[in-house]
Amino acid sequence: MELLTFTEAPARANVSEQTIRRRVRDGSFEEVMDGTRPKIRLEDLQKLYPSAKGRQQRECRILAFANQKGGVGKTTTCANLAAVFAKTHRVLCIDCDPQGNLAQAFGLNPDDITVTTFNVITGEVPLSKAILQPLEELPALHLVAANLDLADAEVKLMSVMAGEFMLRRAIEPIKHLYEFILIDAPPSLGVLAMNSLSAATDIIIPVNVGTFSLRGVQKLLGFIESVREFNTDLKRIRPVANEVDNTNLAKDLAVALETAFKDDLFITRIRKSQPVKDDQAQGVPVTLNRPRADVSLDYAQLAREILGEPLNQMEDAHGE
Repeated sequence: MELLTFTEAPARANVSEQTIRRRVRDGSFEEVMDGTRPKIRLEDLQKLYPSAKGRQQRECRILAFANQKGGVGKTTTCANLAAVFAKTHRVLCIDCDPQGNLAQAFGLNPDDITVTTFNVITGEVPLSKAILQPLEELPALHLVAANLDLADAEVKLMSVMAGEFMLRRAIEPIKHLYEFILIDAPPSLGVLAMNSLSAATDIIIPVNVGTFSLRGVQKLLGFIESVREFNTDLKRIRPVANEVDNTNLAKDLAVALETAFKDDLFITRIRKSQPVKDDQAQGVPVTLNRPRADVSLDYAQLAREILGEPLNQMEDAHGE
């Protein structure tokens, strides 16, 4: 008999945690105590939600969004891809940036959240205790948020043996619940960045073509290569051009990116768009709020490219 927590059951049935708890209250599910933790039976869940899956061994792709330069669109790319993936996949976002921008991208105030990435990465609580469901419209999207408390983790982890692998260890017990885990890495090359990259199977480097610095990206790639020595699960490292417009400067920098990274560069380019900023200020991903906007189509195209699916409307992907 497989028992599910109130975090696991919604992910299996693709409904919200509130729905599961309501079903318990109305008697649809019998609450079963597993030690001190209330759980429900998988077989009971499947009676009401036949599509709910039992535990299966599947690859969980862990995407870390990294660039030591700030303001390049890491958090925006992470949040909008998460919203795209969560329409058809189970997704967990983990914020490893003390600025807490990922929580804000999903409409939450990071200062109001008491159990955060800091508590997880320092070993105070299991990751499952920090999981939130930020958007009612996307029940398959979960979040572990961060705030300024996380800045203290840099010092704490320096004195912990193998402190750069704390996030990887925390993810291991729950990763079977998700098909994608997206990590927003901090704009630095310190211990928090090392934790983000050490847990990843894929590293995506958003590059703002308006502020592109090949030297800066090469420094990041050197840092990633040192991580690769310890993270044997790391398979892909790929830059994506962000905030692309039709200026001659942007076109020249796009050519420089193609020359530098060749086939590793994503074909999809994310166009510069005011709706992205407007919706981000409202705490909602543009891909959820305006799914037919040009930039939302770019993110959807990028998601298909990550999944290895055929690309359509290639001209749109290039922002041409």
